[in-house]
Amino acid sequence: MKVLLLTASYGTGHITAAKSIYEVIKNKHPNWQVEIVDFLRINNKNTHEKLTFFQKLYNLSMEKPILFDIFFYLTNNKFCSFILELFMKLINYKHAKKIFNDFQPDIFISTHPYWTFLVKKYKKERNIPYICVITDSYMVHKAWIDKFVDIYCVIDEDTKHVLINNNIKNIFVTGFPVADKLFEKVDKNKILVEELGLHKDKLTILITVGLGAIERFLDIIEYLRKKTGNFQMIIVTGKYKQIYDYLISLKFNPPTKIIGWTDRMYDFIRVSDLVICKGGGAIVSESLSAGVPVFIPLFVPGQERGNVYVVKKYQMGFHEIELQKVYQILEQIITGKINLNFYKDNISKYIQHNPAEKIVKISESILSKTL
Repeated sequence: MKVLLLTASYGTGHITAAKSIYEVIKNKHPNWQVEIVDFLRINNKNTHEKLTFFQKLYNLSMEKPILFDIFFYLTNNKFCSFILELFMKLINYKHAKKIFNDFQPDIFISTHPYWTFLVKKYKKERNIPYICVITDSYMVHKAWIDKFVDIYCVIDEDTKHVLINNNIKNIFVTGFPVADKLFEKVDKNKILVEELGLHKDKLTILITVGLGAIERFLDIIEYLRKKTGNFQMIIVTGKYKQIYDYLISLKFNPPTKIIGWTDRMYDFIRVSDLVICKGGGAIVSESLSAGVPVFIPLFVPGQERGNVYVVKKYQMGFHEIELQKVYQILEQIITGKINLNFYKDNISKYIQHNPAEKIVKISESILSKTL
């Protein structure tokens, strides 16, 4: 079998979903041919060295969220989706078609809506099954929605009802495809004590510095580093080396481990009791999948608004924009006035286990019927 996983490196959510599905397929079907294709690279030979124009535009919109908010709402209608479809076909279809013809897939699995425009045209020439995995909750842009899609996989029932209201059928609630390790038990002593030099029994707060308003995270870190109490911190700065260099120069009252870029987020999430992060689909879903409540002090308007909505609706964490209120909630968490077990119990009722496995099973079912 040949599976073409179609994604786009706008942020990390779409890529995370595709990689998680890839890992399950390779483990279950080592003889299958599986390839991940990045939408932003189909017309770019420099696969790693340079940022494309669209990536630069996306990064700018994350740093200036009002721009993304305006774009999201101005384009969230059928007419703009139609125009966007024409534009995408005009500039990308020739290159996408070559990829499709060269690989000759038996099934497409997409984690980004722009691919839908290109696959839709290609299916008129060759009717290959197409699964679309929506990577955010509730706030579903019109670009995602097209009746030609064979199967939709969504995070939750709220998102499913949004699609139903748009006259879409064949919807499966699978959850967000995350790494299987997030559902496994973790040896806290090994990671916290032996690897990070922290304590096994202290309240552990993980802070992930994500693309966007970095100053907000630095304000929160500045507040927490001066606090005393029975808690400790893990701070992941990712690609922001200047932030990493700055933080390691500071003195922290609570035990703190500063980490730069890492491919072990699943470990650091699982050993934590609270994750402070932006409202992106990947980090929110990864944290909830591990049963860890989230605190979202900022989000990019548009689709991330839906992720905040479900966290608040099902009481799986916290969202607050005003810094003083953020500090007040953190003070209550640190002192134990807020019991995080309440939020963890709510997460256990909401989360879908092994979502990537479910998506692969759906793919297997479709392929068995088409053979």
